[in-house]
Amino acid sequence: MTLKELRRNTHNRLKEQPNISSPELDADLIIMFVLDLKKDELLTKDISVPDALAIEVNAYLNRRLAGMPVQYIVGKTEFMSLDFIVNKNVLIPRQDTEILVETVIERYKNVSEQIRILDIGSGSGCVGISMARYLPNSVVTELDISEEALKVAELNAEKNLVTKQMNFVCRDICDGISDLEPKFDVIVSNPPYIKTDDLLELQQEVIEYEPVAALDGGDDGLDFYRIIIKKAVPKKGGMTAFEVGIGQAGDVAGLMFKAGYRNIDIIPDLAGIERVVLGYAA
Repeated sequence: MTLKELRRNTHNRLKEQPNISSPELDADLIIMFVLDLKKDELLTKDISVPDALAIEVNAYLNRRLAGMPVQYIVGKTEFMSLDFIVNKNVLIPRQDTEILVETVIERYKNVSEQIRILDIGSGSGCVGISMARYLPNSVVTELDISEEALKVAELNAEKNLVTKQMNFVCRDICDGISDLEPKFDVIVSNPPYIKTDDLLELQQEVIEYEPVAALDGGDDGLDFYRIIIKKAVPKKGGMTAFEVGIGQAGDVAGLMFKAGYRNIDIIPDLAGIERVVLGYAA
């Protein structure tokens, strides 16, 4: 079988599944992973594919057909033009979250002194590690309740050459951060924000494969915003920035205002959805 034939066959098999939104991309990612090809090689080469590798591609394809996200199948994904390792212990980074990172970078890119950042609920580390990479004068603390998630974040810090800028803390944010001194210039979080009753409405591949604890935001989806606003306050004049779910921006802004935050701002994503809420500690 040639590479072109393999691509055509895998594309067609995934296209038959209505619940797979990007069949050609998913198929290509699996082929590149198994054959160790780069994108330009995939598009330009017409090599003969050994039967053993074609069988391996088919095996991974069956996992995708069963609902496993392609990022877990190949063990990696891209975020902020950087490569990140992902597995079942962490959520798959979404493009929606890039606006959170971009907002912080834009507001601190001209700061010359050290920037101390706390990333709460770090998961794969994609948010904090991206900030460390694009704000080279930053020191980032990744905080997560999951030891397994922090192991992934540590690997990603090494992969993206920012290990010297990173600290890793395994902790429930309910226990607070009073011992983590000095005070942070920036606190950032993409916390669980899906209403508990809405979890069953998620795509099969999300609810069956991604860690539910990283998705469940309680009855109204706002539990973790309340906890973080109460338990984790940046230094005076420091900024807290959240990613929020659709329709939550006003509620989160209200919680921040009641807690004493000022100059609160709501940032939309490229689709016009209110995606980031930020404010400054008085």
